[in-house]
Amino acid sequence: MTTMHPHGSSATINPYFTQRQKPLELLPYPVYLVTKESKWNDLIDNPNQKITDALYKQCVLSEDIWSAQTFMNLKKRGLNVHLVPHLVPGSINIVPFDYIYLADFSYRSYVVAVQYDRPHPELCERRIVLNKVGAIDSTHHFLPHWPQPNLEPRDPSRGTRIENLTFKGNSYNLAEGFKSSTFLEALKALRIKLVLSSEEAGFDGWRDYKTADAVIAVRNITRYDSTLKPALKLTNAWFAGCPAILSPEPAYQDLRQSALDYIEVTTPEEAIAALKRLQDEPALYAAMVENGFRRASEFTEDKVALYLRNLLANPIAAGYEQWLRQSPLQKLIGRPVQHAGRIIKQRREHQYYMAHRDNGPRLLTDAASKNTVN
Repeated sequence: MTTMHPHGSSATINPYFTQRQKPLELLPYPVYLVTKESKWNDLIDNPNQKITDALYKQCVLSEDIWSAQTFMNLKKRGLNVHLVPHLVPGSINIVPFDYIYLADFSYRSYVVAVQYDRPHPELCERRIVLNKVGAIDSTHHFLPHWPQPNLEPRDPSRGTRIENLTFKGNSYNLAEGFKSSTFLEALKALRIKLVLSSEEAGFDGWRDYKTADAVIAVRNITRYDSTLKPALKLTNAWFAGCPAILSPEPAYQDLRQSALDYIEVTTPEEAIAALKRLQDEPALYAAMVENGFRRASEFTEDKVALYLRNLLANPIAAGYEQWLRQSPLQKLIGRPVQHAGRIIKQRREHQYYMAHRDNGPRLLTDAASKNTVN
């Protein structure tokens, strides 16, 4: 569908501006989202608290996104969800990994853990994963990441110019070769500036794409670490109206349907070639922006909210019902014994995560080796 862009130019409509927040069908059981942060006290079980942009600005860390932000996104759509400071016994609790404490007696609750850049959760009944690689069995449920709240897309009056190449994230995560003097000089020759959002002001740096002309996200992380990363940098680039230049991470590759989705690179030289091509072919630039808006429609807050609602109402509710039907002996003795075993497993998972997050085969090195062989 073609219409007028909110800023005035003719373009495929940006789905970020058409979200309806349509009420969703109630969940079969109330769901409790756990936070341990006092900054959310005004939201905790306060049905009269108005959900404002200011509250969303506090959602920066993963644990905020998967507790308070998720609560707000579901509550706005009329779902029977609650934000709480502690696990609610006997009920379904969604808990970000960082808020699953060994001393919480989590076996008393039906815990759905959210795994992001953290070890595999063991102190739970179900897991929500943000990368399809992590959906290894029926207790793991893939969920697309929420889009950046209050995102400000690129100003379409900038046309197809490329002056600012933006990295949205902590600058230490950008592969070294893409910050080197050689790369910066090559950018300068194209009259392009590298803009690192970590040098901007807080939350606004993450959401502001008004002057971004292209997005780069190239991390030389370990192959293991890449299986934990969501596709958020790609989907946000689609919403922002910016062509994306990305490393070969599994989450990006899983979403790729055509060459217009993003440009994959493994070296600074490939990134420079991609930028030069975008400069030389303004029709390609425009086509990638239009395609991005179409693809972004699959990942709106509306779509993610519906996806999560259906997970909670169907497979997670079914698992919860089975958990409730356990025998008195299982509830009294079996669950605590199982919990003790899970504590041991969780410690092992933590050791595995720490050993493999920073050590082992690296994404860009592996890709470069394959290219050399081929």
